[in-house]
Amino acid sequence: MNLAGLCISRSGIDIALVSSQDGSLQGSASTPLQQIDPIAPDADALVTPFTSLASQHPAELTVLAISTQVRVAKKYDVLPKIGLSTDGRFTIDYIGAYVAGLRADEVASAPCLLFIEITPTIFTAQLVTIHLEGTKRIRVPHYVEATTSTPTTTLPNFVGRVFAWAQGHNHKLFQCVLLDPPSGSVDGTAPQTALAPDCPIINVDGAQLAKYAASYAFLNLEDLRQPDEGDDMGQYAAPSPISFVANNGPPTLIIHRSEPLPAVRDIIVTTSEENQASIAVEFAFGTHDARPDDRLIFAKVTLEGLCPMPVGQGRITVSTFVSPDWGNMVEAFQGSERENADVRTVVQIPYPFESPAYDVVQSILP
Repeated sequence: MNLAGLCISRSGIDIALVSSQDGSLQGSASTPLQQIDPIAPDADALVTPFTSLASQHPAELTVLAISTQVRVAKKYDVLPKIGLSTDGRFTIDYIGAYVAGLRADEVASAPCLLFIEITPTIFTAQLVTIHLEGTKRIRVPHYVEATTSTPTTTLPNFVGRVFAWAQGHNHKLFQCVLLDPPSGSVDGTAPQTALAPDCPIINVDGAQLAKYAASYAFLNLEDLRQPDEGDDMGQYAAPSPISFVANNGPPTLIIHRSEPLPAVRDIIVTTSEENQASIAVEFAFGTHDARPDDRLIFAKVTLEGLCPMPVGQGRITVSTFVSPDWGNMVEAFQGSERENADVRTVVQIPYPFESPAYDVVQSILP
């Protein structure tokens, strides 16, 4: 029996089949769809094409690849409607799919990869390292950054900024991977100029990600065949405080040590300059009187194109949502309403307490 990999992308739905015996590709197909939003997919529009693909291409089990920016609540709304389990073992994000598609010799050196996702208003980057555990590809998230895209904040500028962060933290990039970029969003080879010559830019689309999702099914087949034991949602508490720094101002505590998780917090800060055009918010582990050690910073969001305001009147809301079960998010927006904000940057991030920055805070702070 074959194993199936599916992917929801901007171009539609793709499926790939591999042998459960040796992982070899057995076939692929696609169903083009117009105006699909991979971050907030319309479940009703996906039911018919998913049902059709599943009936035409039966498989022992199926792994679905979705955008890294799909919220957990949205995923739980979509999956049952399209006939897939909400069990997290059978749903992976684009990064998990791409990593599964890497050859063992590529992963053997524990490479560092930069993943970029693009929406009409936001650029998002995730820096991860990869290593092998048996046949499995294990990824370790190091840093996430997001910014609003404006005429002055182009993709090459953003890539160059994150690349500089990686260099400053002694990460040598193996690849820069653009995950399902919108048509026309990448201006030729311009982003490559922001990277080292030996760090190629790789564009991956839904068809490729479906094949990689099928590879994930093969590499993790033994685990996936185990019975579903149901949700194991226990009681959790934050093992470390989390603070943020806005435009190099004084650090502000936003998540307390031992605070029950999930933890949700909004804190309002104000602009410090006349007609301030941007604000950068960095998130770090620990409680600090001054700017934290860079090694403790695990995420950054930048708002570009702020509405002009007098000093102290520009209200910026900084927000976090931290949960081991329901996803994790950092966000900043200008205005009084989140969904209708004047400017907004929001990014889904990996569970922060599994990052190397958390290992650092354990070693240097009491």
